[in-house]
Amino acid sequence: MKKLLLVTLLFISHFIFSQQVTGRIVSDSVAVNQVLVVNINSQEKTYSDARGQFLINANINDELRFVKPGYERKVINIRNYDELHINIVKLAIEIEEVEVRKHLSGNLSKDSKLLDENKKKVTLNNDLRVYFKAPSSAEVLNAKPGEFVQPVGGGMSFGKIDDQWVLADLVEWLRENLKDEYFLSMGIEASEINSFLYYALGTFGTRTILKYGYCSDEDIGNMKIHFENKLKDFKK
Repeated sequence: MKKLLLVTLLFISHFIFSQQVTGRIVSDSVAVNQVLVVNINSQEKTYSDARGQFLINANINDELRFVKPGYERKVINIRNYDELHINIVKLAIEIEEVEVRKHLSGNLSKDSKLLDENKKKVTLNNDLRVYFKAPSSAEVLNAKPGEFVQPVGGGMSFGKIDDQWVLADLVEWLRENLKDEYFLSMGIEASEINSFLYYALGTFGTRTILKYGYCSDEDIGNMKIHFENKLKDFKK
């Protein structure tokens, strides 16, 4: 009975003489909420709020602990009743490197095929790199028997071989490839280039060019000579 009375008196005296301690908990100047604050001497507990603030009963020399998952534990002893400023340190969490692989079935024969497949892909990719970098051989470039051979030259082909150009296509091609600077150097105004081309090409042999949609280097050379001859008549 005396022991029970003594314990009761000690318990009551603790709360009579203890005072409320206030404080704020931050981590790198940012408020931390839901930090468990424990008075080890009295076993009283509380949590910090959204602003990192807390309030707990404590006596001088009581030990307070601050605990939150992901942060280092902080321990202090109460020296006075000034407001506490607690800074807790966030733990550095190392993220393991994740390597994405095909899911293994546990069947040795199937899983070994996956490994062989990866090796084959690596080999194939390496072979393709070598293939695309290597120059084509004459055997590959030469036409097969009966295969159509496109005329060789520096000109440009439009569309399929069965397609035909109209004169407007040829005029557009000439302006794109000879450039307007060529006609301007001849003394033709920019607004007159199309008119000159239609005028000059009207008396030039364009049948084969329009049939195949193809203009060779020889055709271009002959047209330039023709343009020089037709320029005087166009200017009249």
